[in-house]
Amino acid sequence: MYNKTTSFLLASLVTLFAAAQKPKPVPVPPPVVAAARPVYNFTTINPSLKYVFVENKPTSPHPKEGDDVMLRMIAICNNRFMYNTAQVNKGKPGAFSISKPAFKGDIADVLMLMTPGDSVICLVDAQPMFEYSKKKMPDYIKPGDKIQYNIRLVSIKSKEEKQKEQQAEIAKIMQDQNVKQKTDESRQLLDDDIALKNYFNSKHIVPIKTASGMYYSIQQEGSGPQAMPGDTVIMNYRGTFLDGTIFDSNIDSAFMHVQPLNFVLGQGRVIKGWEEGITYLKPGSKAFFYIPSTLAYGTQSRPGSPANPKGIPPNSILVFDVELVASKHPTVQ
Repeated sequence: MYNKTTSFLLASLVTLFAAAQKPKPVPVPPPVVAAARPVYNFTTINPSLKYVFVENKPTSPHPKEGDDVMLRMIAICNNRFMYNTAQVNKGKPGAFSISKPAFKGDIADVLMLMTPGDSVICLVDAQPMFEYSKKKMPDYIKPGDKIQYNIRLVSIKSKEEKQKEQQAEIAKIMQDQNVKQKTDESRQLLDDDIALKNYFNSKHIVPIKTASGMYYSIQQEGSGPQAMPGDTVIMNYRGTFLDGTIFDSNIDSAFMHVQPLNFVLGQGRVIKGWEEGITYLKPGSKAFFYIPSTLAYGTQSRPGSPANPKGIPPNSILVFDVELVASKHPTVQ
């Protein structure tokens, strides 16, 4: 009895163990179906250029010649990347100017059909593009191969907007230059004033200072009305530096022009110091003008002559011994 029972139990355990060791059926996954690639119907612009809109936003405007556009663009040929705005511009779109298409296959033809937010794919014949650019085609590109451009138009800056920005930029540059010039002139005027005061102290001169910063002293008073802008004036003069060197004169034959100087006052024919100084004179007056460089030739230099080889250096303070020979008001019609 014991043996039979033991044999039955062992047989049962072996049966159970064997059943446990049978491999369980593994469910078979359903077959993987490849996603269908989109089929694009390309529009042909010319034999070398085709395009299709991937995304066509109902926006405006379209780029036109002279505009600038911001693009995200990738160029691929034979599974090789040729250009990527993200790589070139550190993830940012690239800036491009819109111009008239230069050759058959120029993507400018397509760009001018887009509006901001649009995406297109362009297929361009490689050969005419490389022929236009006069660059050698890489070895992996053969005649007849297509370059694929994936383009997204981000934004447009119109020609008019560009002009306004350029004008504003130029205006700012000019303003900055004017501010700098005025600052430099103010500093130079202070330096010149110190030099003039030292000169006056050394020569025991007490001239009259004007609001502009020039000085004058009348040696001989003339008669009649003072000269004013619009008058035709006749002048004699001799110009010197603070060290006494004569740089020009129309009363010294060494400078080879001894005729009186005749001009209309107020038309910018002479330096600012003269324009102002002559208005303090009457016909027949003789005076000295002490003119800081900012009211003379400023930072500009003037050419020399045989009588004054060094000319007039930049930032020169000038002293003029002048005579107002005559002053004539314009005839009133």
